Parts: sequence; C-alpha cells; structure tokens
Amino acid sequence: MTLEEIFTELNAHMIKGLMVHNQMVCYYEFLNLPGYAKCHEYHYWCENKNFLMLIHHYAKVHSKLIKEKKVDDPELIPKSWYQYEKSDVDLSTKRNAVKSGLEKWLKWEKDTLDLYKKMYIELSEIGEVNDACFVECLIKDVEEEICEINQYYINQKMMDFDMSYILCDQDKKEHKYKKKIHNYCCCC
Repeated sequence: MTLEEIFTELNAHMIKGLMVHNQMVCYYEFLNLPGYAKCHEYHYWCENKNFLMLIHHYAKVHSKLIKEKKVDDPELIPKSWYQYEKSDVDLSTKRNAVKSGLEKWLKWEKDTLDLYKKMYIELSEIGEVNDACFVECLIKDVEEEICEINQYYINQKMMDFDMSYILCDQDKKEHKYKKKIHNYCCCC
C-alpha cells in the first residue's frame, strides 16, 4: 500500500469508529442505560481526538489532505427498535441487547486493532517510521480499550447478564464517565 492509501484507510476507519460510538450512545439511551451511554460518549470524545490528531499529523508531516472514501453505516441499532418507545422494552430484550452490545463493541475494537497493526506494518515496510510510531500510539489505546471491554464482558457473563446488577451499575458508570468527559474536555 502507498502512504496515501494507508492514511485513507485509517481516516475512513476512524470516521466509522465515531459512527459506532455515536450509535452505541443512542442504543443505550434507548435501553435506558445511561451509564453505558455515557461510557460510549466518552469513547466518542477519545476517538474524535485521535481522528483530529490523524488529520493534523498527516497535514503537518506530509503537507497534504487525507483522501476521503465512502464509509458504510455500521448499523448497530436493530431496525425494529425504531418503531418502539423506551417503555416498550422488556427485561429479556434489554438483557440480550446488553450482551449483544458488548459483543459488537468488542468485535469492532478487535477489528480496529487488526487494522492498526496491519497499517503499522505497512508503514514500517515503506520506511515511514514517524507515521508507524503515530499508529503505534493508536494501537496502545485500542489494546487498553479491549482489555476494559473484555474484563467487563467476563464479569457480566459470570453474572449471566443479570439485569438487577446491570441496572445498579448505571449510576456509578454514568458518574465515572461524566467525570472522565469533564476532565478530558477540560484538558483539551
């Protein structure tokens, strides 16, 4: 791959990542799980910062714009949900949606890690060491996120995705991520 192709792929993937986290915010807001929604809002902010860093890096180092390509909608929210209201969602549906949402998020982040590793190798092979180091930082971010998701998923699985536990966890998660967003946004 050429340098231009690599950055076009990274750019498109990051745009889709923003769409993923945006949809997950909506997904969990609809399920009335504000802690999970706030978690994805925080990750949206982080992804947006990385996306902007990618644009700035490429413009600064290569004096060019990144070519854009069409990005497909990740379509994480089931189409059938659009005909309902929050109050229509029963516990069984909510429980299954939490499990499915975590699995979708984990899959997305693993796919992201695979892509970033591939782009790191491509950049190294064409001698773009500075760009490879930039992507290496992205890899570390995604690896940390995967560890966080894995741990939470394992814990939920051990509890058989018990809704009483999940519901009790919402206030704590919402507070945690509100604070993280506040600290994150105030530092930028």
